[in-house]
Amino acid sequence: MKSENRDTERGATLLSVLLLIVLMSTAALAATDALARSVHVSRVSTDRADRFWAARGAISVGEVIVNEMLAQTNGKLDADSAIFAEPIRFTYPRGVITVDLYDATNCLNLNSLVLSDAEDAGGTVSTDQLHRLLEGAGLFSTEAREMVDTLADWMDADSSPRAFGGEDALYFDRDVPHRTPGQRLVSRQDLRAIKGYTPETRAAISDLVCVRSDTNNPPMNINTLTESQAPLLAARLSEELSVSEAERLILSRPSGGWLNVEEFLLSENVVSIAPELRRDHELSTVSSVIGAIITVSSGTGDIAIDALYGRGDNGRFVLLNSHRSLR
Repeated sequence: MKSENRDTERGATLLSVLLLIVLMSTAALAATDALARSVHVSRVSTDRADRFWAARGAISVGEVIVNEMLAQTNGKLDADSAIFAEPIRFTYPRGVITVDLYDATNCLNLNSLVLSDAEDAGGTVSTDQLHRLLEGAGLFSTEAREMVDTLADWMDADSSPRAFGGEDALYFDRDVPHRTPGQRLVSRQDLRAIKGYTPETRAAISDLVCVRSDTNNPPMNINTLTESQAPLLAARLSEELSVSEAERLILSRPSGGWLNVEEFLLSENVVSIAPELRRDHELSTVSSVIGAIITVSSGTGDIAIDALYGRGDNGRFVLLNSHRSLR
């Protein structure tokens, strides 16, 4: 009888020990998994921090690159300039940094739209000019008119909607209701909230419009305009110049570009336009704003920064602004 009791006690003890071992193994496995996750999160966080600081450093390096490369051309650029030929790549301890430069002068600043007839209203671009640009980009006339009016209503200070626009009431029934801000755009990303600016329409005008922090519209560099930017040239230069004529002008540009604006004005389809019907001040052979898409790549992902460098009074380019790029 005593032997049976001892066997039962031994069996219960063995079962308890086995259960304890299972529990300890489970706890150890959970601790190991938590430690592995913590190490992974720490590595990812460190890598993200490294990419962020690498991007910040690249922004400063971009300013140096722009100034050094433009010094070789005395500030003049054309479509074949080395600065735009191919991205500049260099390494850092955890990955690769790519700097892709582009001429950011050639666009229509949406913040330069004239919002009212008041003398102090600001802006230099009429609603008709913007409408013509949007039509030239391939949008239907009514679609373009809606986009012009909703943009103007979004930025103006009054509460009276335009014919094809809309003020606060237009946005109250959205998934996230909001009001019109009554101020100029902060960035191109603001367009996503405005009626009519769908992903398709934003893609159609992506090479033609921009958002600057002021209401100015720097002159276009006629020597770096691309064929796809013909609607921009037509809209900014003259109502007498069609998009197809603007395309032919860009395609007939001499090798190395026009020597100056005066030579361009003697081109066919331009010389026949009366001077008072042209906006010659919109043209230049010098770029005043250079953009850079800076991409920092590592094993855990990429971060892209869009930086803008503007020509200062001393002729040197300085950083105007930078932000995360969604391109």
